[in-house]
Amino acid sequence: MRAIIFSAGKGERLEPLTHTKPKFLAPLLDKSILDYQIDLLDRIGIKDIYVVVRRDDVQFLKDRSVVPIIQAEGYGTAAALKASRSYIKNETLIVYGDVVVDEMSIKELINQKEEFSLLTAVSSEPQNYGVVLEKDGNVEKIIEKGEGKGDLINAGVYKMNEKILEYIDEIRESPRGELELTDVINLLSKREKVKIVKVRDFWIDVGRPWDVMDVNKLILDRVNSKINGEVEEGARIKGKVVVEEGARIKSGSYIEGPVYIGRGVEVGPNSYIRPYTVIRESAKIGANVEVKGSIILERAKIPHLSYIGDSIVCEEVNVGAGTITANLRLDEEEVKVTIRGKRVPSGRKKLGAFIGGYTKIGINVSIMPGVKIGAFSYIGPNLVVSRDLEKGGKLLRG
Repeated sequence: MRAIIFSAGKGERLEPLTHTKPKFLAPLLDKSILDYQIDLLDRIGIKDIYVVVRRDDVQFLKDRSVVPIIQAEGYGTAAALKASRSYIKNETLIVYGDVVVDEMSIKELINQKEEFSLLTAVSSEPQNYGVVLEKDGNVEKIIEKGEGKGDLINAGVYKMNEKILEYIDEIRESPRGELELTDVINLLSKREKVKIVKVRDFWIDVGRPWDVMDVNKLILDRVNSKINGEVEEGARIKGKVVVEEGARIKSGSYIEGPVYIGRGVEVGPNSYIRPYTVIRESAKIGANVEVKGSIILERAKIPHLSYIGDSIVCEEVNVGAGTITANLRLDEEEVKVTIRGKRVPSGRKKLGAFIGGYTKIGINVSIMPGVKIGAFSYIGPNLVVSRDLEKGGKLLRG
């Protein structure tokens, strides 16, 4: 069996994380979503792995044991299928590049005796996905944005063969201007049985910034403690914590797991790292800093006297002393975030900021809940940031 991972999406919903990296490199502890998928496939014995990407993103596949497929034109999952036409053979696993799923579910999917099978999940937000209508254990139809049709959704993992190619040229662009693989499956299901397999353990579609936080929480719950770095006398570690080689936890710091601390990270002195925090390689968390439920990417610097709560701070960001990310509205209403120009409910009362890579933030800055700051932005000192900043934005006075 071979596997093809569809990773040519633009990643607009994940901005500002995707201002500096493609969405398949969204962080998952010390790796990326793509690395997680490759490792999972390797564990179940699939070594022949292809990744569909845009031409500009081929560079990010270096040093990975995969073969790139260039999607030169079109958007959508069926456009990725078209680009993969010559690579789809008998017994091919198709995986969307923005889903994280458990190993047991993939095994069950590929072990089905039917030629075609589809992984499904139960969602509390079915209106955001393709809703799967079931008949006798098989796909009857997939309804995009199927409000009121049930909560069983398309999980974006398929077992198929070259027969699927017979239907590619019969579909047309969807209202959002994309070629949808679900339209191909709907045509296929009229002539062939497409077996429904339901997720056994977990599944997350990493489409929005807070989904990145959710998937890291999920994986953190499954790691075992490992202390390979230096923990100075006077520092305390409680619960499941990973401290990688070369990391240093300075005296007076308190780490409350589950927490992941990458290679070369410095924490403290006298800092507080709260549960479900991920701090990636060579980041610096300085004196008297508190980080709660956040993801701090590589080489970011939060040197002193700051609070980062329920937020994502991307690579190479420099945060000035006294900067605070507010993560709770005064009225305690649900935090909304602007995604593709629309205000979208996050489903959470506590949500901080999303700060794009290489941004510089002055001292004593307060960033309000749900604010997105584009990569390469500048924010002056003593300011309250209550609105989003575009990539390369500047906010130098109130």
